Amino acid sequence: MRNFSMVLAVSDSDILIHLAKLNQLNLLKEQFSRIYISEIVYNESVVQGISREKKDAYTIQEFIETGQIITEKINEKDIKSIINKHNIHKGESSILALASKYEVDYCMTNEIRVRNVIKSEGFKVVGTLGIILMAFNTRLIDKKSCLKVLQNIEANSNEFRFHPKIIQKVIQEVNKKNT
Repeated sequence: MRNFSMVLAVSDSDILIHLAKLNQLNLLKEQFSRIYISEIVYNESVVQGISREKKDAYTIQEFIETGQIITEKINEKDIKSIINKHNIHKGESSILALASKYEVDYCMTNEIRVRNVIKSEGFKVVGTLGIILMAFNTRLIDKKSCLKVLQNIEANSNEFRFHPKIIQKVIQEVNKKNT
C-alpha cells in the first residue's frame, strides 16, 4: 500500500530541460516525492546534452546523482506494446510504461498528442507551464519570481516553443492572484 503523502511523477526530457534552463528544476523536488525517468529520457536529456556541452544537461545529471530524479530501465516489450497501441515515439512510450509501473500521480510532458494519450490511459498530465503555475499556487514561488520565469519563457520562445497565447494566459492567471 502506498503512502498517500507521496506524490509520484514521471517526466519526459522536455520538462527536465526546460526547468533546468530556467533554474527551476528544484520545483520538481518540492512538488513531487519521487520523480522517475526512463533510461531513454536520461539519454535524451543528459547524455546527448553533455555531448553538446549543454549546461542544462549537467544540472539534470546533478539531480539524478543526488537521487532527486530516479532513472529506471523499461522493458522493451512494454515500450513496443505502447508504441503499437498509441503510435507514439519510444521516449514518450517509456513515460507511459513508467507511469503504469509505479501508478504515478502525474506524467510530465508538453507534447499535446502524448498528453492526450496519457489522459486516455487515466493519468493526470502537467507540462512546464503547469508545474510553474502549481508552484505559484502552492506558494513555492512568489508572484514576482513566477512572472520573471514566465517572461523568460516568453522572451526565449525559440528555445521553449510555447504558443504566445498560452504563455499570456498563464501570466494573466498569475496576475489575477493577490499574493
